[in-house]
Formats: sequence, C-alpha cells, structure tokens
Amino acid sequence: MPEATRDQFSRQVIEIVRSRFPLVKIARAEQSFALRINGHIASLENLYRMSLLRPEDVKHHVERWAVELLRAAEGTPDQDPSFDRVKDRILPMILLQSETQDDGAAIVTEPLIDGLQIAYAIDSDRTIAYIPQAVFLRWNMTLDDLHHVAIANLVARSESISAHAAADEDGEVNLILFQTMDGFDASRILLPTLHERLREHLGSPFAAGIPNRDILLCFRNDEETVARLKDKIADDFRQMPHQVTEKLLLVTPDGLAPRG
Repeated sequence: MPEATRDQFSRQVIEIVRSRFPLVKIARAEQSFALRINGHIASLENLYRMSLLRPEDVKHHVERWAVELLRAAEGTPDQDPSFDRVKDRILPMILLQSETQDDGAAIVTEPLIDGLQIAYAIDSDRTIAYIPQAVFLRWNMTLDDLHHVAIANLVARSESISAHAAADEDGEVNLILFQTMDGFDASRILLPTLHERLREHLGSPFAAGIPNRDILLCFRNDEETVARLKDKIADDFRQMPHQVTEKLLLVTPDGLAPRG
C-alpha cells in the first residue's frame, strides 16, 4: 500500500467531508493513516479498503463513513447506556490483540487465543460501538456475565440464518460458509454448538478461517482442503475491510485452538 496513495486518499477524504459537511472540523491526525474529526480520531484503513473494492463509489463511502462517525459522537443514549436498555443488543466481536478503539479509549476485551481477543459491542441500526471500560464498571457485573449475555444474543441472532455448503465431486461436504453481512459472521466461530452441528459434515476437529468480520469459513482439516483455501483466506485478510486474522483455527470439542 504505497504511502503516496494513502496520502492522496487522506486528502480526498478531507475534501469530500469538507464539501458535504462544511461545519465539521477535519484534519490529519498524529496517528498513522487517520484523521481527526470534531476532536475524535478515526482510522482510514477500513474506508480505504472499501474504496479499493468499489473505487467508483468512493464519494458515497466517504459520506456514509462521516455520517456514521458524526452520529456516534452526537451524544446518543448509547454513549452512556444503562445495561437494561442495551442488554439485548450486546454481541461479541473478535479483534486482533493489538486493535483498539479509534479514539484510543479503553474497551472491554478478554483473550481468545494467541493474537486474538474478544471485544463486546452494542449493535445499533447504523453503527457498532465497543463497550468502554468506564461504562462496564458502572454496570457492576462480571466479565463472565457480560460474555454470557453476548453469546446468548449471538445464539438467538444466529438461529434462523442459513449457511452455504460446498461439496467435492463425490458429494462430500468439505466447506460450510457463513456470510450474513451483519457484522458478526466471524464472531459465529464462538457459537457453543458450532462443533457439534458441523462435525458430522466436516469431521473433528475441523478448520476455520475468519479473515474479516463478515465471513466465517469452516472446512475439513485435511491437507488438500487447507491448501486450497489457505491462500484465499490470506488474500481476503489483506484486501478486505474489518480484518480479523489470516491464521487458520481449529474448532475442537474443547473450543478453539490455533492451527499450526
């Protein structure tokens, strides 16, 4: 990703936002490839990746991105919510261990496996907002309780979704794909019954890939299938927005593990 291209994109975003929202204060941020909008730091990485995928829609992407940022910063009720008001919209989100909220605020996380962590988010109509530590402390609950609520909500949301299965020439299923595009497809690797439901089709343990938050690939843990999908998963991780990991995982009866 050449620096000149990133620099040009930053200037383009500033111009589009200033044209569409003349009262908004926008400028370069001290952080790499980020802007400061009305005092809040916003990374450009996901926006840039979306624009690479659909360059003809860059103006639309930028304006929608700016609208969502401005709405999130308006002081809506979800900025400092009571637990009872948002408990049905709390969901888990898998992030890279090093990833933090764009504005640098501490968010609620716990380790998943090496290199990955679980964050907890409030899903709204147009935005997904991570739960800050300060809000979580005011709720006076344990992290285990929060995790239980988030997983229960994920299970409820996932009950009616359809997965896509692919079979080999002998009719044996070797890949099952989840892609609802609701922002929590990668998180579905945390579903408590995932191994039990898929092992009859994919064997046990089976492999999984979550290159970005909007896809979960589950597939047979044999060398031929892994070799066929490994590069594709790595490419998706490098090219798509909302990255999670290019590393493959194993879904076992005892939970998740890295695939060596």
